[in-house]
Amino acid sequence: MKVGVSYWYNKGVSLIEADLYERALPCFDKALDIDEKVATVWFKRGIALFRTKDFEKAVRSFDRAMTLEPDNPVALNNKGIALLGLKRYSEADTCFKMALDLRPDSQAIRINRKIADEIKGKAI
Repeated sequence: MKVGVSYWYNKGVSLIEADLYERALPCFDKALDIDEKVATVWFKRGIALFRTKDFEKAVRSFDRAMTLEPDNPVALNNKGIALLGLKRYSEADTCFKMALDLRPDSQAIRINRKIADEIKGKAI
């Protein structure tokens, strides 16, 4: 029996749900070795990387997800959060604005943008 993308993806998601982010990463990498064109795998990989505080790699993972699904407000929002971790405030704000353009009714994105504005104001 051949193990496929969905097996490794689901295993990685289960590990994320158990707060085992570092153990989830190899699962997502194995899924991507099989098929690197699955946006949800790149997205969840970004989540795991963010949780391990590897913000730079998380941003790159979210970018790959958005390359495959350009109109993904959730990936944009999470990229913005990762950019905040890197103190790249203007880029984060751009992500939040773009995410709100795609999903203007999202309270979570609005809250993240407000937090970004507050952090940026304190950093100046």
